[in-house]
Amino acid sequence: MLVKFRVALPVQFRDIDRMGHVNHAVYLQYMETARVMLAKRLGMIRTVSSSSFIVAMAHVEYKQPIREEEHVTVTCWISRIGTRSWDLDYTVRSGRVENAIGRTTQVSYDYKTRKTVKISERLRKNLQKWAGKPIKFREIS
Repeated sequence: MLVKFRVALPVQFRDIDRMGHVNHAVYLQYMETARVMLAKRLGMIRTVSSSSFIVAMAHVEYKQPIREEEHVTVTCWISRIGTRSWDLDYTVRSGRVENAIGRTTQVSYDYKTRKTVKISERLRKNLQKWAGKPIKFREIS
Protein backbone atom coordinates (compact mmCIF):
# COMPACT_ATOMS: atom_id res chain seq x y z
CA MET A 1 0.00 0.00 0.00
CA LEU A 2 1.41 3.36 -1.06
CA VAL A 3 1.56 5.92 1.72
CA LYS A 4 2.18 9.49 0.61
CA PHE A 5 3.20 12.38 2.82
CA ARG A 6 0.98 15.44 2.40
CA VAL A 7 1.30 18.95 3.73
CA ALA A 8 -0.90 22.01 3.13
CA LEU A 9 1.09 25.21 2.82
CA PRO A 10 -0.12 28.81 2.66
CA VAL A 11 0.62 30.84 -0.45
CA GLN A 12 2.36 33.90 0.95
CA PHE A 13 2.14 37.38 -0.53
CA ARG A 14 5.91 37.24 -1.13
CA ASP A 15 5.48 34.07 -3.25
CA ILE A 16 3.65 36.00 -6.00
CA ASP A 17 5.84 37.69 -8.60
CA ARG A 18 5.15 40.64 -10.92
CA MET A 19 3.40 38.36 -13.40
CA GLY A 20 0.72 37.61 -10.81
CA HIS A 21 1.61 33.98 -10.13
CA VAL A 22 3.83 32.04 -7.76
CA ASN A 23 7.44 32.45 -8.87
CA HIS A 24 9.07 29.30 -10.26
CA ALA A 25 11.73 29.19 -7.52
CA VAL A 26 9.07 29.09 -4.79
CA TYR A 27 7.94 25.64 -5.96
CA LEU A 28 11.35 24.34 -4.82
CA GLN A 29 10.74 25.94 -1.42
CA TYR A 30 7.36 24.20 -1.18
CA MET A 31 9.06 20.90 -2.03
CA GLU A 32 11.82 21.61 0.50
CA THR A 33 9.27 22.19 3.26
CA ALA A 34 7.60 18.84 2.54
CA ARG A 35 10.98 17.07 2.29
CA VAL A 36 12.19 18.43 5.64
CA MET A 37 8.90 17.60 7.37
CA LEU A 38 9.06 14.02 6.05
CA ALA A 39 12.75 13.75 7.06
CA LYS A 40 11.84 14.85 10.59
CA ARG A 41 9.08 12.24 10.71
CA LEU A 42 11.64 9.61 9.62
CA GLY A 43 14.01 10.72 12.40
CA MET A 44 16.60 11.97 9.93
CA ILE A 45 16.63 15.51 11.32
CA ARG A 46 16.49 16.18 15.03
CA THR A 47 18.18 19.56 14.98
CA VAL A 48 19.31 21.85 12.19
CA SER A 49 22.90 20.63 12.52
CA SER A 50 22.05 16.91 12.61
CA SER A 51 20.87 16.46 9.03
CA SER A 52 22.10 13.20 7.51
CA PHE A 53 21.67 13.92 3.81
CA ILE A 54 22.32 16.46 1.09
CA VAL A 55 20.23 17.27 -1.98
CA ALA A 56 22.19 16.44 -5.13
CA MET A 57 19.54 17.16 -7.78
CA ALA A 58 16.23 18.99 -8.09
CA HIS A 59 13.85 18.89 -11.06
CA VAL A 60 10.51 20.66 -11.45
CA GLU A 61 8.06 20.38 -14.32
CA TYR A 62 5.56 23.23 -14.30
CA LYS A 63 2.03 22.48 -15.48
CA GLN A 64 -0.33 25.28 -14.41
CA PRO A 65 0.47 28.55 -12.64
CA ILE A 66 -0.53 29.07 -9.04
CA ARG A 67 -2.18 32.46 -8.92
CA GLU A 68 -3.94 33.75 -5.84
CA GLU A 69 -4.89 30.53 -4.11
CA GLU A 70 -4.71 30.58 -0.34
CA HIS A 71 -3.10 27.14 0.02
CA VAL A 72 -1.27 24.51 -1.96
CA THR A 73 -0.90 20.85 -1.10
CA VAL A 74 2.48 19.23 -1.57
CA THR A 75 2.50 15.45 -1.70
CA CYS A 76 5.73 13.45 -1.70
CA TRP A 77 6.87 9.85 -1.62
CA ILE A 78 10.04 7.83 -2.14
CA SER A 79 10.32 6.77 -5.79
CA ARG A 80 13.78 5.14 -5.77
CA ILE A 81 16.16 3.80 -3.13
CA GLY A 82 19.76 3.16 -4.12
CA THR A 83 22.90 2.29 -2.18
CA ARG A 84 23.75 5.85 -1.13
CA SER A 85 20.87 7.91 -2.49
CA TRP A 86 17.10 8.02 -2.88
CA ASP A 87 14.61 10.01 -4.92
CA LEU A 88 11.60 11.86 -3.62
CA ASP A 89 8.81 12.62 -6.08
CA TYR A 90 6.39 15.48 -5.53
CA THR A 91 3.12 16.90 -6.73
CA VAL A 92 2.11 20.49 -6.01
CA ARG A 93 -1.62 21.12 -6.25
CA SER A 94 -4.00 24.00 -5.69
CA GLY A 95 -7.42 22.50 -5.20
CA ARG A 96 -7.97 19.96 -7.96
CA VAL A 97 -5.34 21.46 -10.25
CA GLU A 98 -1.93 19.83 -10.54
CA ASN A 99 0.40 22.80 -10.78
CA ALA A 100 3.76 21.02 -10.84
CA ILE A 101 5.54 17.73 -10.43
CA GLY A 102 9.07 17.34 -9.20
CA ARG A 103 11.87 15.13 -8.03
CA THR A 104 14.87 15.56 -5.77
CA THR A 105 17.74 13.15 -5.24
CA GLN A 106 19.02 12.97 -1.68
CA VAL A 107 22.42 11.50 -0.86
CA SER A 108 23.22 9.98 2.52
CA TYR A 109 26.02 12.14 3.88
CA ASP A 110 28.34 12.31 6.87
CA TYR A 111 28.96 15.97 7.64
CA LYS A 112 31.92 15.19 9.93
CA THR A 113 33.91 13.33 7.27
CA ARG A 114 32.27 15.27 4.41
CA LYS A 115 31.71 12.07 2.48
CA THR A 116 28.77 10.13 1.17
CA VAL A 117 27.84 7.02 3.13
CA LYS A 118 25.71 3.98 2.48
CA ILE A 119 22.08 4.15 3.52
CA SER A 120 21.70 2.34 6.84
CA GLU A 121 19.32 -0.62 7.05
CA ARG A 122 17.21 1.29 9.55
CA LEU A 123 16.85 4.25 7.18
CA ARG A 124 16.20 1.94 4.22
CA LYS A 125 13.30 0.32 6.09
CA ASN A 126 11.88 3.73 7.00
CA LEU A 127 12.18 4.94 3.41
CA GLN A 128 10.46 1.80 2.10
CA LYS A 129 7.38 2.68 4.16
CA TRP A 130 6.90 5.74 1.94
CA ALA A 131 7.85 4.07 -1.37
CA GLY A 132 5.74 4.42 -4.50
CA LYS A 133 5.88 4.58 -8.27
CA PRO A 134 8.11 7.20 -9.89
CA ILE A 135 6.55 10.11 -11.74
CA LYS A 136 6.87 10.12 -15.51
CA PHE A 137 8.21 13.43 -16.72
CA ARG A 138 7.84 14.91 -20.19
CA GLU A 139 10.47 13.89 -22.66
CA ILE A 140 12.38 16.86 -23.95
CA SER A 141 13.67 16.66 -27.49
